[in-house]
Amino acid sequence: MANFMNDYSLEIITGKNKDKYFVSFTDGYGEFQRLEINEDIYSALFELNKTDRNLTRLDERNLEHSELTDETLIKRSFKRPKGIEELILEKEMKKLFWQAIGELPDVQRKRLLLYYDYGFSLKEIAKMENCSIRAVQYSLDIGKKKLENNLKKF
Repeated sequence: MANFMNDYSLEIITGKNKDKYFVSFTDGYGEFQRLEINEDIYSALFELNKTDRNLTRLDERNLEHSELTDETLIKRSFKRPKGIEELILEKEMKKLFWQAIGELPDVQRKRLLLYYDYGFSLKEIAKMENCSIRAVQYSLDIGKKKLENNLKKF
């Protein structure tokens, strides 16, 4: 007797002269039905059950059976959230960076912030401060070197 999908079941009763084939199911009214069928129909239903069972198993193998936890969602995401160590390190780096910016002379600090933070061009900064573009460039280069040296410690 085979019962794969619980919609119907197939059975063979072997007799002295020949086998009898039956299909059992519950009809739309909820009544149990058991019908005798010929061998061809039995074979077709058996193959249908086998194919359906194989497809179901294939789907089950390809489906994820784990719960959707924070960890599995993070693994699926394109941009992983930062861990606590990364967040603390980043916060400390920002603190040291702004401390290093604060240690620069006023002119260098102002020019670095105008150029990198506010997006002004060298020409615009030079025009604001009534100086040459070369002076602004030189000030930015010196300021960056000082920042690099201060941040190398970390």
